[in-house]
Amino acid sequence: MKQLSTGGIETLSLRALARELGVSHAAPLRHFSTKADLLQALAMDGVTQMIGSTAAATEELCGLERLRRMAEGYVEWARNNPAYHMVLRNPDVMRHASDALRQTLEDFARVQRKEIEVAQAQGWRSEERPQVLFVHLVALMAGSAIVATDPIYKAPVAQLLQPGDIDASLELFLRMPED
Repeated sequence: MKQLSTGGIETLSLRALARELGVSHAAPLRHFSTKADLLQALAMDGVTQMIGSTAAATEELCGLERLRRMAEGYVEWARNNPAYHMVLRNPDVMRHASDALRQTLEDFARVQRKEIEVAQAQGWRSEERPQVLFVHLVALMAGSAIVATDPIYKAPVAQLLQPGDIDASLELFLRMPED
């Protein structure tokens, strides 16, 4: 992951990975025939970690509070794992996602949609279509994580942000309307 963090996906190679791990240049080929296979494995591992980090804080919650914790967990995971986050955001990796990776992401989306329905039953944005709320939630989570981790956005935006602004942005959407 060090190589991904410093050079990005473009510089990743099985040979460089072997060098980083201190193994023979042929060793990674025993597990991955191509760079694409390696990236798929990293993507699956990253998605599994991300879902685990969002689920750990939400097991006993439901509805709006669970959505809030999932969003915070996702952004925190991205901050702590920028290389994995970079892999998951890569269009080539996701365009060629394995069936297992697609299914895992669909299952996670299903959990989010279910919690939106629960939150709406609790009175949160009940006048809105659940599909629109889902798109907004996904865009907010992904966008917040990008602002928090991507050097292109992080540098110019970071100087404008106060500590807690990203969490406040999540809260702005994920709060119960005031009566």
